[in-house]
Amino acid sequence: MPQKSGLKSLHNAASSNPIQRMGLVLDHLVAALGEDSSSPLRRAQILVDIDAHPNTTQTEVMDRLKINKSTMSREIDWLYDHGCVIRQAGQQDGRLIHMTTCGYSKKSLGFALDYADHSHKNLQKFIESLITVFANPKPTLRDAKLLVSATELGDASRQELFARAYKAPLTTNVRTLEGLVEQGLIETDSES
Repeated sequence: MPQKSGLKSLHNAASSNPIQRMGLVLDHLVAALGEDSSSPLRRAQILVDIDAHPNTTQTEVMDRLKINKSTMSREIDWLYDHGCVIRQAGQQDGRLIHMTTCGYSKKSLGFALDYADHSHKNLQKFIESLITVFANPKPTLRDAKLLVSATELGDASRQELFARAYKAPLTTNVRTLEGLVEQGLIETDSES
């Protein structure tokens, strides 16, 4: 059996349980979104859909994901501005813009797909299941990572949780943790 090398093999070795794999998938989604952990999970879902359907149009993505036009336009602009997707005018109708993932986004999504049995559908289900867990209408990848870390660590101090969180100012991590507590997703001791 051939040996895998590099980051993928290290991640595979570290992912001995499903909760750890969830954290690794989130890490790859953050990388696919230019290391922006404040990105909404919905943005990651849109990027995965575009990767699953190369040369798709904005309307097709909206129909598949049931997302309104203004949200979709804003997210597609962000993805384009940050180099996650390329846009190309349609050959038969120049008004149609086709989108495809590219560069670091495509590579990082490939790593995320390794944990989803190379299935975009499985990766989409994972993201959708995370979205539905949150009471917050726009959960971020940072929210999801802190929730997954809390689940993996169990009874942990704030410092232990923040050590697993994405790099951010302490106030950002505190605000994220407090949001998860308010939503009833994490319980904390008032002393931690």
